Amino acid sequence: MENKPVYHIATVASGQPHTGEVFTIAHDRPEGAPSPETHGQVIYLPGEGLEVSLWCREENPRAVYFRPNEPVHTDSCMEAFLNCFPDLPQYGYIGLEMNANGAAHCSFGTDRHNRRYVLDLGLTHPEVQIERFTQDGTAWWRATCLLKQSLLESLYERSCDFPAGHRMRGNFYKCGDLTDAPHWGSWAPVERVDFHVPHLFGEMIVTAAGK
Repeated sequence: MENKPVYHIATVASGQPHTGEVFTIAHDRPEGAPSPETHGQVIYLPGEGLEVSLWCREENPRAVYFRPNEPVHTDSCMEAFLNCFPDLPQYGYIGLEMNANGAAHCSFGTDRHNRRYVLDLGLTHPEVQIERFTQDGTAWWRATCLLKQSLLESLYERSCDFPAGHRMRGNFYKCGDLTDAPHWGSWAPVERVDFHVPHLFGEMIVTAAGK
C-alpha cells in the first residue's frame, strides 16, 4: 500500500465560520464502478464535538432506508470511521454511515466483528442533516453529523477536549452496494472491498484555532 494520507482537523471556535481542510475520496476499488465525486471535512468544535460533513455529486442517490442502523451501505452512502485515541487500542473507532434520507448506522468497536451500536450502549444515536444543492449546474447532496463531545467521552471514558497536535486515525468512504453502479471508494486506500481495516486508516491531526 502507498503511504497513508494525513488530514488536518481544524479547530473552530463557537460562532466562527466552519472552514478547514477538505479531503477527497480518490481511491476506488477495481471490483466496482468509479465512485461519484465526493469530498468531506472534519471540524473540532471545542465543547461541542467533532462535526463530520461529506458531500457527493449525485443527482438521484439511492435512498431506501430511514431508520437508525439499517443497512444504509447498500444505498448511496457516505461514511466516516474515526479513532479518536489510537494509542488506546482497547477502545477502537466510531463507524458512521449516512444515506441521503439522513438515516445513519453508528457503531463503536475495534474491528468489523467486535462492534456495538451506540444505541445498544445506552447512548444517543447521532442526528444527520441532509442538504441538496446545485453547483456548476450539477446536483449534489451533503450529509452533516455532529458527533457530540458527550458521546465521544462516553465511548472513550475520558475527556475529549482535543488540544492542537492531538493525533487521531480514520478513513472516509463512498459506497453503494445495491446502486445501479456499485462502487467502493475511500480516502486512504484499502486492499479489498472491506472498510473495517483500522491498520490502513490515515493520520488525522488536530490544528489550533485559526490555523
